[in-house]
Amino acid sequence: MGITTAQARAAPKPHRTFWQEVRRHWVDYLFIAPFFITFAVFRLYPLGWAFQLSFSRWRGFGPMTYVGLENYRAILKDPYILQSLVNTLQFAYILLPTGIFIAIVLAVLLNIKNLKGRGLFRTLYFLPYVTSSVIVAIVFTQLFDDHMGWVNRFLEMLGLSPVAWLRGNPWAAKWVVIMLTHWGGIGYNVLLFLGGLQSIDSELYEAARIDGANEWQIFWRITLPLLYPIIFFLTVIATIGLMNMFNQPYMLTQGGPRGATETLMLRLYEVGIGGQRYGDASAFGFLIGFLVIVISIIQIRILRRP
Repeated sequence: MGITTAQARAAPKPHRTFWQEVRRHWVDYLFIAPFFITFAVFRLYPLGWAFQLSFSRWRGFGPMTYVGLENYRAILKDPYILQSLVNTLQFAYILLPTGIFIAIVLAVLLNIKNLKGRGLFRTLYFLPYVTSSVIVAIVFTQLFDDHMGWVNRFLEMLGLSPVAWLRGNPWAAKWVVIMLTHWGGIGYNVLLFLGGLQSIDSELYEAARIDGANEWQIFWRITLPLLYPIIFFLTVIATIGLMNMFNQPYMLTQGGPRGATETLMLRLYEVGIGGQRYGDASAFGFLIGFLVIVISIIQIRILRRP
């Protein structure tokens, strides 16, 4: 009995060192090497260099001068940082809930089986997402230009006074930036929610209707809970993207009027490219990254289901 048990017992695998495994699977490592080389050259090295730069003073030429935490102190004392942070958070927490709400509504409408032209509508809603944000911003500039914009021309045709959308009224400029961001990004959200709706088993709806549930109860008790993983994903990912918001305010208003649309990334651009304070800009970038990580962790803890 003991001999049979010993024979049935699997023989231990020989221990191999890391380099032995590399020599054994060198062809496999050869195929994945380009990715890691590219990642190291274009990601890790610039990140390490920027971290070193955040503790140095450098104007783009000449030697670097080590200054310790001086760059971080200078950024925290910047009088425009607080306003850019408030603007960024305003954009994020207006765009985030409204974007998810609009996307769910559109996805539910596009999921109606007998809707004519459903495929065309899906394409039209997703098209702005794959269009260059710069091109879309140029179109919005033509629409909302303070003097020659099509929206103001339409208001004048109705006998109304034109609105200084981009240069005069701070909140008008903010809402134009919000509309542009929604226009460019809502299609991706709709696509995700549409996929989630189509993955829900129709038998759940049939069982709910048999039990006497109306359409609102079905949506609230079945559809929305099953879409929660997508809502959770979009909340975290969209927050990260909105904290790095740059193209929309830069192309439309350059941060104006009176700093009303200046975001953290736009201020980072002004410090680094405009002011050639590359050490300060690097320190600012790491502070923004730390802030995004903290906000993401808080969101994950709040939204994570028990």
